[in-house]
Amino acid sequence: MKSRLCIPIFLICISNCYGGFERVEGGARAICFGGAFVGLADDGWAIFYNPAGLAQLRLAELGFFYSPQPFGLSELKSFSLTGVYPTSLGSFATSVRSFGFSLYREFSASLAFAREFSGICVGMNFNYQSVSITNYGSAGTIGIDAGALVLVFKNLRWGIAARNINAPTIGQSAERLPQFFASGISYEPMDALHLVFDYQKEIGFAPSPRFGFEYWIIDEIAVLGGVADEPSTYAAGLGIRYVFFQMNYAFTMHQTLGLTHQASITLRLM
Repeated sequence: MKSRLCIPIFLICISNCYGGFERVEGGARAICFGGAFVGLADDGWAIFYNPAGLAQLRLAELGFFYSPQPFGLSELKSFSLTGVYPTSLGSFATSVRSFGFSLYREFSASLAFAREFSGICVGMNFNYQSVSITNYGSAGTIGIDAGALVLVFKNLRWGIAARNINAPTIGQSAERLPQFFASGISYEPMDALHLVFDYQKEIGFAPSPRFGFEYWIIDEIAVLGGVADEPSTYAAGLGIRYVFFQMNYAFTMHQTLGLTHQASITLRLM
């Protein structure tokens, strides 16, 4: 009986923080931007936002993201791993993500490819997504994401991305997974400053505008911040980089669930 009561309560919580394969976010740096990363997408976490951005990378990357107790709830635990390998043909990438706990768990694994054509980057993800619920069984499906990124001017990029463009369904009830469409820009008024803005739309729901910034105080330390609407969230954090190593820390204030913390590490292989 207790497990049957836990699941409905848990589902109410995740409806407020991107469970159910909702807006999948990874990497504390992008979270600091309020999730506005479609028009920048300049590291391995682009696989979750705009796969086209992977074509910008010139070094192989490994990334790890962990959030052990979001909003004080261990049931919302999540972690992600990413890997990117640039080649002369384009950039190949993969990721895995786990969300939830023993009674309700989501798992996804992705393969991505991105390539640049005359200043225009294009990319695509193939995602296996599964969910398991105690006493209710498990199911899986495959979704496809796509994106493009254009260098409009030397310091201005424009990106577009779409999630689950093949309209996948999951389970015996053929529940359709969320479909998202997003457009974003990134502007670099100076070498140490990034400004980003995204406009995201899920079919059937209100649009979600997002804005963020990143300012490198010195070469090794940056401050970041961002805001998002639908739902209303505020984020801030720090970035630390040294040679091949980068670490980002983010804390986010959610209008309903309160404050939480996330961290990610990225290793660039020389």
